[in-house]
Amino acid sequence: MMLLDTFYYINHLESITPQHYRVSVTLEPEHPVYAGHFPGNPVVPGVCSLQMIIECTGKALGYPVAMIQASVVKFLQIMRPTLDRELVIDIQLNDELIVKAAISSGERNVASCKMKMKKFEDIWN
Repeated sequence: MMLLDTFYYINHLESITPQHYRVSVTLEPEHPVYAGHFPGNPVVPGVCSLQMIIECTGKALGYPVAMIQASVVKFLQIMRPTLDRELVIDIQLNDELIVKAAISSGERNVASCKMKMKKFEDIWN
C-alpha cells in the first residue's frame, strides 16, 4: 500500500544526522479513504499514520523498507485531515533499523511508535 503522492505529499525531508530525519508532509483531505473514515467527520486512520512513517523512513534511507515488528504504537490524539493538514514526522533509527518515530501537528504530538524494519527486498530472508 503506497500512500505517498495520493494520501499525503512530502514537502521537505531533512537529514539531521545519518540516523535522525525530519519529514514535513501535507495530508490530502480529499483522499477516498475519508469517505468511510468517517463521513462528515474525517479522521486519519491509524494504519495510514504507520504507513506514512514506513514510507518516509524508506525515502530518508533511499530504499524501500517494510515493518516486520511494532513493539510500541501510540495514537495520542485524533488527526483530522482538514485541521491537521501539515504534519512533521520525526524519525530516529539505528543500524539494525529499529525505528522510533513521532508525528506532530503544530505543537501537538499526535502519534508515536517503535518498529523494527527491514529493507523491503530482504523481508523474506
